Amino acid sequence: MRSRATTSALLIPIAIVALCAARVPAQTGVESNLPEAGFGPQAAAPTIHVYSRETIVDVLVTDDKGQPVRGLTRSDFTVEEDGHSHPIRSFYEYDKTTPSTPVRTLPPDTYTNATALPTSGPVQILYFDIPCICSFPPGSDPIAAAAVGSIFVRAKKYIADYLRTMPAGTQSAVFAYRCDYGLHLLQGFTTDGPAAAAAVDNLVVLSAGKPPGFDPIAAADQTAAYVAGIHGRKNLIWIGAPPPIVRDGGLSWGITDMTIVHRLMDTFDTFTRQQIAIYPFDPRGVQERGFGMGTLLAEDIASQTGGAAIYNTNDYKGAVAKVVDDTSHFYTLSYIPPRAFDDGHYHAIKIAVNRAGLHLVYRNSYNDEQPAPPDTVLKAHMDQASMGLGALPSTQLLFDLNVQPKSSSGPAPPHAKGIPYEALFTFDPTQLALTETTDGTRTASIELDLGAYDSFSNLVVAARSQTFRLSITPAQYAGFLRSPLKLSLPIDLPHGQLTLHAGLFDTAVNKAGTLEIPLTVPKK
Repeated sequence: MRSRATTSALLIPIAIVALCAARVPAQTGVESNLPEAGFGPQAAAPTIHVYSRETIVDVLVTDDKGQPVRGLTRSDFTVEEDGHSHPIRSFYEYDKTTPSTPVRTLPPDTYTNATALPTSGPVQILYFDIPCICSFPPGSDPIAAAAVGSIFVRAKKYIADYLRTMPAGTQSAVFAYRCDYGLHLLQGFTTDGPAAAAAVDNLVVLSAGKPPGFDPIAAADQTAAYVAGIHGRKNLIWIGAPPPIVRDGGLSWGITDMTIVHRLMDTFDTFTRQQIAIYPFDPRGVQERGFGMGTLLAEDIASQTGGAAIYNTNDYKGAVAKVVDDTSHFYTLSYIPPRAFDDGHYHAIKIAVNRAGLHLVYRNSYNDEQPAPPDTVLKAHMDQASMGLGALPSTQLLFDLNVQPKSSSGPAPPHAKGIPYEALFTFDPTQLALTETTDGTRTASIELDLGAYDSFSNLVVAARSQTFRLSITPAQYAGFLRSPLKLSLPIDLPHGQLTLHAGLFDTAVNKAGTLEIPLTVPKK
């Protein structure tokens, strides 16, 4: 079923540049068996339990007046994949009154990459995608600059007005992508509307120099990696022209470079697996000349990811408010696909309710892609971009990090370049992608990275990296899933005020978790 757009789409030209995207299993998840006292944040109660190869779908249900319909049960819904019915395995009705989970208390010298994120959705992601059509040198084409500038200056004003008055408890974050400076997180998730509005007010919409060729697809992937640790629905309000993040990677929209097509398909898989719904938002306001291919593309992106396109409106504040209000109540359900393994094909989803006159919005498809190992470009991206100072943190893998000086009963070895420290990574093993061999043994490959920066942003210690290869027999498997996995990596640190960047990577399926912490290392 195609989702109805209550507001709608974009005619701004779409720019596609090449880099590498992560390929991940399209619709898989696992349930953690760890006790509450163990590792990791707990989802808001009650939680929907997700098992391996389970497909999750968020469904917005409204009546003929556009009001949310509450009180539906599992028996009111039917689910079909490729025309065949499937039983609903998990079912949960979310309402904005659902209680949140208390913040975890961490032990001394312990940090986590989950603390900056809400535990569960829905959350609102405001993403300003500012096109690089301004002149170089800056100011040499004032007409083009003024045209683009006026569009986004107006969008900034009205969206900031909404943030200042957004409902209490609304979780919002603000991103900006500009091709001359890449992706920036202007404001992390907050319920402080004035703070988020100030971040929008301070956004500079005109390019300051020659575009260096930052990659919009990679920026979308990094955004998805940042919000991966949030359970449930994420609304991505894309202000500008999103690339064709659809199931065929833009092939039907005229993109012929198959590298780009497959990268966009991978991004679509990531967005649908992580319950990210795209709301393309045309910032140009009311248009007198009608709509073209950009509008149709925006509608397609919205319907395939479970969002709605926003166009031909000057009520920016009202449009954002409607997105937040419409998604304050929804149902999350799941089912198990009929296939034993990922088949790499497209699959259509149809959901219905047994009551007349109701309108449903949900993502209507997914690609059941098989996991692929990282290529050389992605490997370089892991080591450099993800581990760079100030890089956007990734929460695809959640972990705790305990950093302390190593206990020693004697003098430091002569080869030591600083004070020995030990970084202990603790994480839920059910996050890992395990490859099963013919004898039932399951394997995984985990990479730990550390890099220390001084106050001048210099990498003062060469990034320490180590790969751990795990092999779990069938007899060990159940016990392996029940206990947190702990891996340590030593590093010698010079004294002074440092910034330590830590990374945890599942190299089989390109999933990452990263964390940046301040650290003061005393003299010997």
